Amino acid sequence: MLRQLLALAAIDFRSRYAGHSLGVLWAFLYPAALALLYFFVFDVILKTGPVDGSPYLVWLLSALAPFLFVSEAASTASTALVDYSYLARKSGLNIGLLPAARVLSCLPVHAVFLSFLLVLGGGARVSLLVYIAAELLFSIAVGYFLAVITVFLRDLKSLLPIITQLGFWITPIFWDIGGAPDRAGSILRVINPVIYILEGFRSCFGVSGSCPAWCAVYFWLFTAALLALSACLFFGIQSRIVDHL
Repeated sequence: MLRQLLALAAIDFRSRYAGHSLGVLWAFLYPAALALLYFFVFDVILKTGPVDGSPYLVWLLSALAPFLFVSEAASTASTALVDYSYLARKSGLNIGLLPAARVLSCLPVHAVFLSFLLVLGGGARVSLLVYIAAELLFSIAVGYFLAVITVFLRDLKSLLPIITQLGFWITPIFWDIGGAPDRAGSILRVINPVIYILEGFRSCFGVSGSCPAWCAVYFWLFTAALLALSACLFFGIQSRIVDHL
């Protein structure tokens, strides 16, 4: 099963850039170009000062990188069953692998982003691995849930970019949640569990304090509950899913 999952992820990753003259190189040029753009804007033009003793660019990218991964992984996973409906009808293929394969196919670009961060930040704490696992599991949980819903509600595909854009602005990427009132910060952390991942990334690069203990407990309970709900939903109506594809 693991071999099949990795094979599907590799196929999906290559298919995104099929027909491009540079092929999969575009996947690695994007994070490099984005990092250089932010460096030019914030360090060269705006000359933004350091945050918590670290360069502003590290503070910014350490939150932007996990947000981009989660948003892209969840979004692409949401259409996995619909986009690969021809594979879902194929005998012998476990369609339950498709959303997870989509999430894994986003990892190479994320790895490039993280490599830039590690160079800019001069390394990171080992606990970064915990937050990478957190963003991966959260993306899979959200991806499976959305994938099932999208089969029956195709309009969700058009709605997701709007939700993602809204989530971008209520997520402390360009602003510091520490500056918000305690009550507002707590509400935002409940509404948006991704904040736990972002604060974790920043703490690993030494540019922000760690999130409250209750926030970590809430995130893992929320992710576990969503994984269980998605699994029950998927396997409970799997036959109906195939009929609607």
